[in-house]
Amino acid sequence: MSEPDIGGSDAMAIGSRLAGARVVAVHPARAGGNNRVFRLEMAGGPPLALKHYPSDGRDRLGQEYDALVFLSRHGIDSTPRPVAKDADAFCALYQWFDGEPAVLRPQDDDADQLADFLVALQKLRSAEGARDLRNASASIFSPEEAIAQYEQRLDSLRRASENDSDLRAFVDGSLIPSTDIAIRQLRRRYADLGRDPAADIAPAHRALSPSDFGLHNALRGEDGRLRFIDFEYFGWDDPVKLVSDTAIHPGSNLPATSAKRLIERLSRAFEAEDDSFAIRRDLLYPVFGAIWCLIVLNAYLPETRSRRALAAQGGDLTVRLAGQLDKARRLHQAICQIDPDLAPR
Repeated sequence: MSEPDIGGSDAMAIGSRLAGARVVAVHPARAGGNNRVFRLEMAGGPPLALKHYPSDGRDRLGQEYDALVFLSRHGIDSTPRPVAKDADAFCALYQWFDGEPAVLRPQDDDADQLADFLVALQKLRSAEGARDLRNASASIFSPEEAIAQYEQRLDSLRRASENDSDLRAFVDGSLIPSTDIAIRQLRRRYADLGRDPAADIAPAHRALSPSDFGLHNALRGEDGRLRFIDFEYFGWDDPVKLVSDTAIHPGSNLPATSAKRLIERLSRAFEAEDDSFAIRRDLLYPVFGAIWCLIVLNAYLPETRSRRALAAQGGDLTVRLAGQLDKARRLHQAICQIDPDLAPR
């Protein structure tokens, strides 16, 4: 059972208590599928952000708050400074960042700013408190875990595609054949190298990852600098997944040239410390691409919030689902263009 949503009067009372100062006005701000954010105007001092996390069985509040405490402690100032939390009220108080969503007006240096932030994170891998951080949401530490994640998502979607011929044609005719090729290539290459695709990568080669990261979770300040929000999925992960997810994420919609520059910059950072990184990146990138195609198609799953959110938006649900399918097709084509061998024969 989810915790009920909160309104402005609740936000004012909770915010005043957590801040230890009077809140004079509350403005609903960014609202996501999993939480609500309020801008709190304070009687004295700068505004603050109150974030409400309805319970869904996972400690999203704790994961984000701990991550932001860690980042703030180690000098990262492009993420919100945590102020206070109340787990019983499912709320936390943070520094407020002004700015417009970065996705509204992408800039030429966005890929470099994303890369700069992620590279800075990796310098904290041995910092005090780093080993106490949790694993990232949907983290993977071996190629076989990535394959299993793909197969689990695929099974759910195939059940939903039984009564949709267009969805079934894409999944059975394009997505599955190309990903089968990628998986065979991966397992063959690992066999040739004498490596076990089920073996976890060493802790020293793991990355600190926001997991759900890109321009969709960034605000652009008046100075042009990006500030990053939403760290509910932050933690340890395979750096290949971090690089792939950031480059592919549909929320960023990075141009091909920007995605390539992002991959190159992050790859240089990780290759310097892990001689197997490039091999894993080349073999796993199409698998993560397939996973993202399935994530885009989550709207077809009746049990997901995505479908309920689409229905609540009004309009023709069939048209909206068709739009998601078209987005998945285009994403799949982009992945296949990187490796022509993935084209089914």
